[in-house]
Amino acid sequence: MKKIIKNTTLSFLALMLFAFASCDPEVEAHTKDVTITIDVQQVSAGYINVAFSTNKNAFYLMGIHPVREEIDVQKVAKQFMLLALDSAYVDYLYWRNLQLQQLTPFVADFASYALQYGNTNHYFTLLHPATDYWIYAFVVDPTTNKPAGTLFVQTITTQSESLMPMFFEYRVEGNWDYVYPKDTLGEINSYTPWVGETIDSLTLRQQGWESPGDYFLSRFEDVYEGTYSRILYGIYAHENNGVGDGTSTTNFEFGKTYYTGLASLDAPLSFPLDTNAYDIYRFTWMGDSTDLYFTPADCVGGGW
Repeated sequence: MKKIIKNTTLSFLALMLFAFASCDPEVEAHTKDVTITIDVQQVSAGYINVAFSTNKNAFYLMGIHPVREEIDVQKVAKQFMLLALDSAYVDYLYWRNLQLQQLTPFVADFASYALQYGNTNHYFTLLHPATDYWIYAFVVDPTTNKPAGTLFVQTITTQSESLMPMFFEYRVEGNWDYVYPKDTLGEINSYTPWVGETIDSLTLRQQGWESPGDYFLSRFEDVYEGTYSRILYGIYAHENNGVGDGTSTTNFEFGKTYYTGLASLDAPLSFPLDTNAYDIYRFTWMGDSTDLYFTPADCVGGGW
């Protein structure tokens, strides 16, 4: 009955582009004298936006890691790069195993799945406030999957609190629902990551939750534990007919009461709920004629 919101289109397209690039013998993949520029575009409490660019076409691994004050990362650059590659490869093997179990006919190679090619812009999310991080990148030989060249590192410190207050307006129209994340000026916020989920009241009570707020806080805290990875940006729409976009089995039923929780991911969530980052809306679905619009003034907080 619950809905977890996700948009897989961009990640799927990116994966396909990388797959074509790695398989095409005409694609350049330099491994020598490659410079990677790390340009931090935006820093907030829980995420950063970074642009990566190269002076030559090359495959490279990028990432972020909390700073360890006792380590000079450049003095252990080789070990650092090998560790980062090992971690990426473990993640790839897990993903590939799932694809093979599902009998997927074409499974991307490691370079297609884990490496970047050329210029890219990336959001690092689920960061902690007032924390130092290394943003890193290094060239990888796509044939051997080994580091090639220099480790490029930039140190940043996240903000102590969110600089991007965010709220959600929400609409239910027939089987469809729509989420509109907005900034303090009322404009659509397309750059701050967020999560959302819908669950019916009966399921909440059957599962023993004391309140919807307790449920959503527990669910969204899982984001920071790495067990909830469906992160969105900007406007989102979902058809609640039991099929939707493949990320939900929610099928609105006549007369049932539902709760939709929506949360900004610009800092770890806390309870009582921060109204600048977290909205919960309650509605009863009355069939295809349902047409409801909610603003933060309609938020039920964490209660029933």
